Amino acid sequence: SRRYSPDALLGPDAPTQPRNYVTPSATSRKEIPSYFIKQQRRPTPPQAHMSEDEDDELTEEPPAENATDQEKIDYKRRQNTLAARRSRKRKLVYTHQLEATVERLTAEREMWRTRALTLRQLLRSHNIPCVDFNE
Repeated sequence: SRRYSPDALLGPDAPTQPRNYVTPSATSRKEIPSYFIKQQRRPTPPQAHMSEDEDDELTEEPPAENATDQEKIDYKRRQNTLAARRSRKRKLVYTHQLEATVERLTAEREMWRTRALTLRQLLRSHNIPCVDFNE
């Protein structure tokens, strides 16, 4: 995981990869996916809440009301691809932050361990009894 950085991931402006299946996938066998049919029955909800960082990444306009089903499906897939990319980036940034915290805390622990051992040796050199601790 060290070799990946958030900058190495695909950006939201990168093109969506074409679907090149040898055989139809389980999710694309139907002309219109079932989630899309269910969505057609109810009115479209307003745009979901997005953070300020995500607002500028989505420059693509939603399809018009008179758009074909395929255009709407492609738009939905594109939005899902962008959401997945953002999610991967957030996860990678979070992982890097955790790794940096672990490194910092490990170094701090070693510093305190060294100080404790030094003080213990100082006390022993002055013939002052001290409690042993597990190293």
